[in-house]
Amino acid sequence: MAEAISGRDMAVVLTIYRKYTGATQTQIAGACEIPQSHVSEIQSGRRRVTSLEIFERLADGLGIPRTPLGLAEKPDTRRPDGQDAPARPLPTELVPEVVRIYPNRGTVPGEMWRALLNHAQDTVDILVIAGLFLPDGHADLVPLLRAKAASGVKIRYVLGDPSSDAVALRGAEEGIGDNLAARTRMTLTYLSGLRDVPGIELRLHSTTLYNSIYRFDNEMLVNTHVYGAPAAHSSVLHLRQTADGSLFDHYAAGFERVWATTEGA
Repeated sequence: MAEAISGRDMAVVLTIYRKYTGATQTQIAGACEIPQSHVSEIQSGRRRVTSLEIFERLADGLGIPRTPLGLAEKPDTRRPDGQDAPARPLPTELVPEVVRIYPNRGTVPGEMWRALLNHAQDTVDILVIAGLFLPDGHADLVPLLRAKAASGVKIRYVLGDPSSDAVALRGAEEGIGDNLAARTRMTLTYLSGLRDVPGIELRLHSTTLYNSIYRFDNEMLVNTHVYGAPAAHSSVLHLRQTADGSLFDHYAAGFERVWATTEGA
């Protein structure tokens, strides 16, 4: 690895990194904030890295020291006004199932949501209160989900019941009152094209939701909820299912417990 880094041979760097970490190209793309197709082309040698910015993204995303790559040390993360710059996703090495921890939902690369959905072959489970950012930010979400269902992917999409006490309480706790229920109704309007589609179940829950869960086969994004703050302002755990792990299964079981209480939308 040291020889590949000093020679700036990113194809070999990526190959070795994936071999010893088990990371997928999608995960590397998310960590480095570059398209998954570029990761594939770099690793296969079809794309040569020449851009300083891409070298920096690869170094920072993979945790490679900048100096051996001939890069300048990362600049101070304090802005001129003295405020902290937006935090980068935080890597973790202690729990194999934890791919990455993002400080808030806004720091999850936008392309990651689409990449995880595009690569799903068996299961897509989504559990939210409103989750308006998904259909609002991806105009083709409904046709994409319909196409996935047609290919055999089982899709379960669960929203908070906008007329429930749980949604009303959460809205009050976030300080937005009835606006949360309104956001849920708006999401339901966006997702109306999913009703009665074979392979897709759109349901409502009335539970106190402690985390939003987005599962794509053996990959999962868990958006934590914090009292008094919207989900978008809270951290997101990117989990990968492992043979001997329990964290992924713990959240998956939580989804199943909520699912058992749901009713049709």
